[in-house]
Amino acid sequence: MALEEYRVEPITFASARPILRTWHYDDYVNVQCKYAFGLFAPGKFGIQQLVGVCVYTLPAGPTAGKSYCPEAPEKVLELRRLACIDDTPKNAESFFVSKTLKWLKKNTDYKIVISYADPEQGHTGIIYKATNFELVGMTHPGTALEYGGKKYHVRTATMLDRPYGRKIHELLQQKSDLVKKIALKSKYIYLYKLC
Repeated sequence: MALEEYRVEPITFASARPILRTWHYDDYVNVQCKYAFGLFAPGKFGIQQLVGVCVYTLPAGPTAGKSYCPEAPEKVLELRRLACIDDTPKNAESFFVSKTLKWLKKNTDYKIVISYADPEQGHTGIIYKATNFELVGMTHPGTALEYGGKKYHVRTATMLDRPYGRKIHELLQQKSDLVKKIALKSKYIYLYKLC
């Protein structure tokens, strides 16, 4: 099926969750969604099937807005999650992201979109390069906490409103060896100017 037959439109974050849980490497999906988009494939009897999602949020990092748009830090979005099912056509992700960026340009007053490519997941930002994002640097190497065979970002792992966060916090207080600190690679930082 040709990509021209696919449709991109805004969706609710609730509609995006099932795709993220199944097809994104990080199944943590309780992000502060500002905009969610769906990629729809033509289906039988004219019924289109949701085959991808793209989620934009306010930046996760507390200083990202100021760093990339000091004159208007509140006008920065982060492309936080992108996931497509495995059998989408070649270049589906870049086609999809491109359409969402055009929508944001036309329908919002945001100025900048940032996103990160995680080499820990084998990502270098090919999709961002294909959609004219600019590589602007690398993050500082991070730290994760490993507990129960899963890796958690330090900030997420110690949030006390989450059951695993309370448990990890308790174990850290006890200096338990059930929680291990792991050094993470720096991520690539990409920036796209909407205006």
